[in-house]
Amino acid sequence: MILRGYVMGSQAVLGPSASLGTRFGGRPPIAAAAVRPLSELASPARLLRHVGGMIQTLPVGTWVFLDLVALLGGLYAGFQIFVINRILPYMHVPLWEAWGLLAAAFVFGSLVFGFYERETLFARSRILTRLMLTTLTALCITYAVVYALLYTTLSRRVAGLSVGTLVIWATGSRLFACWALHSFQRRLLIVGPGDVSGPLIRAFEDGFVREYRLIGYVDDRPQTTAAVQRTPHLGELDDLSDICRRFGVLEIVVGAEAALNHRVMDAVIPCLGRGCRVTNEATFYEKATGQIPVDDITPHWFLFADLQVHCQRRQALKRAFDIVTSIIASIAAAPLLPLIALLIKLDDGGPVVYAQTRVGQNGRPFTLYKFRTMKVGAELRDAVWAVPNDPRVTRVGRLLRRTRLDELPQLFNVLAGRMSLVGPRPERPDFVVPLADAIPYYNERHLVKPGLTGWAQIGFRYGSTVEDARRKLQFDLYYVKNASMELDLIILLRTLGVFVRGAC
Repeated sequence: MILRGYVMGSQAVLGPSASLGTRFGGRPPIAAAAVRPLSELASPARLLRHVGGMIQTLPVGTWVFLDLVALLGGLYAGFQIFVINRILPYMHVPLWEAWGLLAAAFVFGSLVFGFYERETLFARSRILTRLMLTTLTALCITYAVVYALLYTTLSRRVAGLSVGTLVIWATGSRLFACWALHSFQRRLLIVGPGDVSGPLIRAFEDGFVREYRLIGYVDDRPQTTAAVQRTPHLGELDDLSDICRRFGVLEIVVGAEAALNHRVMDAVIPCLGRGCRVTNEATFYEKATGQIPVDDITPHWFLFADLQVHCQRRQALKRAFDIVTSIIASIAAAPLLPLIALLIKLDDGGPVVYAQTRVGQNGRPFTLYKFRTMKVGAELRDAVWAVPNDPRVTRVGRLLRRTRLDELPQLFNVLAGRMSLVGPRPERPDFVVPLADAIPYYNERHLVKPGLTGWAQIGFRYGSTVEDARRKLQFDLYYVKNASMELDLIILLRTLGVFVRGAC
């Protein structure tokens, strides 16, 4: 599920102060969007609509495979033209080694800059920008390895033809995908709206769910909830099969309470034969947004959700990965540490490292270390929420926060076992106590070790309100449920992308 675009509505990391809704751009209320019945679409449009549906479900692995085939084709053509025909006297790097280097560098750059994220396909500017950054990164890495490590050469003509072929293919295919996705989104309707319908509809309105088009809901009586009222009421349960046929519905989302109604099930089951995929509200919301709806879960959820955090094999593997990666990162960052310390001292002459008590796994407090980014004495009285453009942040601190370099001392917390590389953000006890009183299941985020980065950190802005904390908790619970080395690597690579973009 994760490799198919991280999550179906994967979020971009455009900066700590941008919310997901504003990143994607809002869309008008659902009711304002006119939805034509499928019978009104011409046959070519129907065909392209199905192509758009195929693109939406295309796994990331397929995109990677096709890109690497295009790269290999261009490299092979360059080898045949310039080397075999002796236009160039030699190409020191063998064909397969050259392809392996370019392929690995391109995939790495794509993961760092988010080229394979699903939401990239929805904006032409994003496609072109991320492809350019990825390609330049791949070429720089490849030539650095060829010259510095292999002590050999790679023909610029051969590399240019191979990368040019890849760029032409990647640009053309993504621009077509962008057009198809915007023009022919998979049509979705809700049957028997429930507790999650409001947040789900707002997710559509705010642009969280870009792969589907919500055309309305079906129920025996119109709903009175504000969010649902903004959505067209298409008919009653007896009309469900006909509505799906007329509007070309490909996805049906069933409300939690409606799923227990035999009459609803009798109406939904025949739609399976028409090619409709049926999902319950909570599951669809989780896959589409990468969040667990806090208001929809109960204590039973924690018992039966098959949480991956208690797997001993995974815990041992994660701990080993934390230790090895932290040691490597500490060695790599060692030259930066005295420079950062000097800049902080020159800025205001205060302490370099800031120590603070945070809440760790199972609610145990620990001391967290960071490079100081705020003015001395900024929080002597009471704990205050961090806000965008916080006046308490120093000039050097602003740069450190943007590039995440202020987090480097936390590597020692990771080595000590009090933190992990990936996990929920550790909060101060002054915040945890009131938030646990205001938000259900807030303390359950402490089932795992806190992390330097995490699913909520890359998916949501810096929080400054209780509502922001509630939204971030939904991301944290998603991580608690779906924690895996695969997801950890995705989070780390996307965090690396934040670092690279912040440093540029």
